[in-house]
Amino acid sequence: MHEWMQNHNNPFTFNIQSSINLADDPELMSLMAETGFTSTFVGIETPDELSLSDCNKSQNENRDLLESVKKIQAAGLQVTAGFIVGFDTDTQSVFQKQIDFIQKSGIVSAMVGLLNAPKNTVLYNRLKSENRLTNQSSGNNTDSSMNFIPKMNRDELLEGYKKIIHNIYSAKPYYKRIRQFLLNYKKVQSGRKSRGFSLLIGFLKSVFVIGVVNKGRSEYWKLILWTLFRRPALMTEALTFTVYGYHFRTVYGLRNKIKIEEYNDSFEYGI
Repeated sequence: MHEWMQNHNNPFTFNIQSSINLADDPELMSLMAETGFTSTFVGIETPDELSLSDCNKSQNENRDLLESVKKIQAAGLQVTAGFIVGFDTDTQSVFQKQIDFIQKSGIVSAMVGLLNAPKNTVLYNRLKSENRLTNQSSGNNTDSSMNFIPKMNRDELLEGYKKIIHNIYSAKPYYKRIRQFLLNYKKVQSGRKSRGFSLLIGFLKSVFVIGVVNKGRSEYWKLILWTLFRRPALMTEALTFTVYGYHFRTVYGLRNKIKIEEYNDSFEYGI
């Protein structure tokens, strides 16, 4: 792929899914970045060792997950990641642990969900034997639903989940996390030409919608100025993430309204 991309003037970029131990292979990461691989989705799930063991995530255990993420970013790959709360071993401390890890790692796109048990899995069969299943999984672990009775009090679990979402996607912490990513990240130039006109149009739209109309606009301009002086070569990435943030806040806000009607409870995301 590396040779083909070079011979054809780098026409593509690639996104992948990988395990966290990608960080253990600097040569592979270097070649990937040079070949046009720009990001990887990693199932981190949780920084809690007991919960990692509970979900048999052996490749994530006994390692510095934060340092591993930073190694991947420093190699020129953005890291998006999945996180889960609701394991039987989770305690009240897990919510702040998730928040702290996500913020310190600079993982801008963090998909945090509640644990669900898909049919015909080991987890599903165990919960069935314990008579804890309530219905079939929706297939979407970010819609605030669960298909089993958790060990933690359900209302406390939903409140903790709300706390995570609020603390990572509200404007101030979100833009702070972008800055952390830009400090961690070392962009590799693959030779692919950027689309100048489309980037300009995107920038102008983001200025109007995010920098003028929406709440949190002061954080938007702080990021733009910070990037201009500290990481000017990464301005495209910074602007892209401002749009991501607008999308995340919009989506979670809409889900909040839907779930209030569906569950008829007081659970709110607070965004």
